[in-house]
Amino acid sequence: MNRLLAVAFILFCFEIGLFLVFVPWSGLWEHNVLLTYSIYLRGILLNNFIRGAVSGLGIVDVVLGLTELARFWRSFKIVSRTSTTE
Repeated sequence: MNRLLAVAFILFCFEIGLFLVFVPWSGLWEHNVLLTYSIYLRGILLNNFIRGAVSGLGIVDVVLGLTELARFWRSFKIVSRTSTTE
């Protein structure tokens, strides 16, 4: 069960990270229904610095997924090594 949760967390980190990296620069971000009703929020969210900050958060999330993947892979190798020597 712990392995399944670890894999789910790694996939979640990659999915959210890639979403946050690419969506602020797509048409989906610009043609949001929320931005249609709020002119103040539209000015803030269409600012390139805010888009860059959201993309930076996505990069941090992808790096977190990579570190968790490396930790999972190391623990998987240790478990498989100890089970083959017994």
